[in-house]
Amino acid sequence: MRKGAAAAGCVAFIATAAVSCGTVANLSAGAKVQQAFAKLGEQKAMTMTVGFDGTEAQIWSALKGEDDFTHDNAKMLADLDVSMSVSSDQVLTKAKDGSVAVTVSTGGDTSLLEVRSLNGRKLYVKADLKQLMTLGASAGDAESKADLKEFQSMLDQADKLPSSYKSVKNLLGGKWVSIDPDSFGEFAKEFGGSDTGTGTSTDALDPKTQQAIVKAVAKAIGSNATFKDAGSKNGADHVTVTVPAAKTADAIAKALKPYKDDLPDGFDPADLKDVPKKNITLDVALKDGALSGITVDVAQFDKGVKGRLPLTIGFGADAKPVRAPAGATVLNPQDIMGAMMALMTDSGSAPS
Repeated sequence: MRKGAAAAGCVAFIATAAVSCGTVANLSAGAKVQQAFAKLGEQKAMTMTVGFDGTEAQIWSALKGEDDFTHDNAKMLADLDVSMSVSSDQVLTKAKDGSVAVTVSTGGDTSLLEVRSLNGRKLYVKADLKQLMTLGASAGDAESKADLKEFQSMLDQADKLPSSYKSVKNLLGGKWVSIDPDSFGEFAKEFGGSDTGTGTSTDALDPKTQQAIVKAVAKAIGSNATFKDAGSKNGADHVTVTVPAAKTADAIAKALKPYKDDLPDGFDPADLKDVPKKNITLDVALKDGALSGITVDVAQFDKGVKGRLPLTIGFGADAKPVRAPAGATVLNPQDIMGAMMALMTDSGSAPS
């Protein structure tokens, strides 16, 4: 799952930057792709899906040499489906803020995890924690069985908590809860912790700096990309985008140099010098002049992969706006602390 998530994020960013920032030299094929991205940005809402294009057997064949990779991992990756929806009151290219929804599922009707953020001010979460515990775990693994048994015991205890902990019980029971990021940030400060990730951290990049960094990196990638018509297939026009990895990495390093002090700790643009000298190719699909998908063989990023491992990023315009879910209960940090104390002492009889 780590490889899949990392590849998805990396590919989505590289592909988006590459195909949306082509140069005049790639006018024919590049222009079609640029126009498709422009059309997508003119919408007020869009959806992006990410998933591996392969069966369990194909993924196992490609990754069976990786450390600790099992048939269960292959099945999980084959079934894994991640979608993200973005919406705003303005067209996306001009939006100053917006709402985001992320859903993770494994082929069934029930999602494993759903997260919605409304303009960065309100967060909603629903998770099937028990299923997440078993995700990618081997059926016969003794340690996994022990962890699952311990977690089930905690769930059984949580059912006995009083009504004052309804929000915690709902979270553990796979129901919607709402979270105020600011309240969790303030709570972390009171206990001497960090509020990183709550949206209140003073170390977070300001929007202007974020946009400048993204624009600089996108330009570095796009200026090195080349485009070639690849014909039609399944009702879509296809364009092959080629990005020279080492040359592009060097351009990215130079683009990030002015922002070195703003980047996360531990990341140094100079580290990009170790990127191998090879071309990375992407297949871009266009339907009715709109971007419909980007496919990349993840094996290009890892010498240990034995065979093709295509990852597809699908795009859909005119998606439904991201809304708050109905019936969400408010989850406060104090509720979590109180429930944890009750569970640890196995009281289950705190005042209601």
